[in-house]
Amino acid sequence: MAETKNILFFCDEAGQVADEWCSVAGLSMPRQVAGEATKDLARIKAELNRNGEVKWVKAKSFNGKIQRAYINYLFDQIGMGRMHFHIRFNPMGEYNHNLSGPRKRIDTVSKSFYQLLLHRAARHYSKHHVVVIPDDGDCTSALPDQLGALKYEAGNKYGPNAYDCIQKIQPRSSESEPMLQLLDVTLGALASYRNGRHLSASVGIKRELAEYAFERTGWPTITGNCPAYARAISRWNVTPKIHR
Repeated sequence: MAETKNILFFCDEAGQVADEWCSVAGLSMPRQVAGEATKDLARIKAELNRNGEVKWVKAKSFNGKIQRAYINYLFDQIGMGRMHFHIRFNPMGEYNHNLSGPRKRIDTVSKSFYQLLLHRAARHYSKHHVVVIPDDGDCTSALPDQLGALKYEAGNKYGPNAYDCIQKIQPRSSESEPMLQLLDVTLGALASYRNGRHLSASVGIKRELAEYAFERTGWPTITGNCPAYARAISRWNVTPKIHR
C-alpha cells in the first residue's frame, strides 16, 4: 500500500441472521485511493448503464455484470497494492449469544467487528492515522462509543503507536458510500461460498460469482487462517473461546 498517513478502513457484515458462518470484513486504503476509486466505480456504472446502490443481493439482475466488475476491480486494486482486504468468519452456532449482551446475536456480531478492528486495523496500520467507516446499522451502532476501550486494548497488545492510530469511527450508509458497496459485493460472494449457499440450484449467477470471487483470492481453501502478518488479503476463521 502506498506510503501515507491517512488510511480509511471500511467494514461491513454478511450472514448475521440465517447463515452458519457470519462474516465481517474490512477494506482498507489511503484516502486518496478512495477518492480515485469512487470516480472509477462511477465510470463502471455508467458504462454498464446501472444506477443506484450496487449490492450482492442484487446480483441476479442483469446477469451480475456489475457485481463481477466490482469483484474484478477490488482484486485488481489489491494486486496493485492500493487496497487491502480482511475477512473474519464467525461460527454463529458455537457462541453463547446470551453472554454477548442484551441484544444477543447482534452483540455477538458487534464484538466481531471490534475484534476485526483490534487485530487487523490497529495491528496492521499502527503507523498511520485510521478512520474507520462501518456500514451503519444495529451491529455497528455501539462501535463509536467503544473507541476508548479499543485504543487501550490496542496499545496493550501492539504498542503505543497502535493506541494512537484509530482516530475516529464514523458509521455511514452504504447507499451513499461507494467503497462500502465495493466491499459488500466481494464480502457477500465469499460469505456465500463459506456457507455453501452458492451450491443451491436456485442461486444461478450467484454460484458463478461466488466461485469466481474465491478463485480471485488465490487461497487454497476457505477454511483455516492466513498468517497473522498477511496484510494484502487475509482470511480468519474464528474458534470461539466461550461456547454454548
